[in-house]
Amino acid sequence: MKLWILLLSVLYLLSPIDLVPERVFGLLGFIEDAFVIGALYWYFIYRPARLKARQQIADDSEEPERLGEEPVEPPQSPAEKDPYEVLGLAKGASEDEIKHAYRELANKYHPDKVSHLGDEFKTIADKKFKDIQRAYEELTRK
Repeated sequence: MKLWILLLSVLYLLSPIDLVPERVFGLLGFIEDAFVIGALYWYFIYRPARLKARQQIADDSEEPERLGEEPVEPPQSPAEKDPYEVLGLAKGASEDEIKHAYRELANKYHPDKVSHLGDEFKTIADKKFKDIQRAYEELTRK
């Protein structure tokens, strides 16, 4: 493509047909030639390169593996989550430790506590709160 643009530019410079002829207007005709060649370069070479770079950036932001980041693990179903891990406890924690961890996390992730932050945070907090409740119920039943 670059070769074609170069060929068209040379032909335009040598062509007796110009928008502003050099024989009549002198230097102004060469300025117009430079402008037309610059416009051709921008449209056929510079603009597609920028569009391609923009697309590459968009593709990179959608796929974190390309940026060297860890791949995101798919979310586990509530049945697969370890209740001790959800509450941030070591296995075999006492009943008092379980209650204390539950109260702290429930206070932190209660949907009413984050409702002022917007619907997105409220939805995330609601899901996390349900996981905390499920883990607590599972540990207290034993």
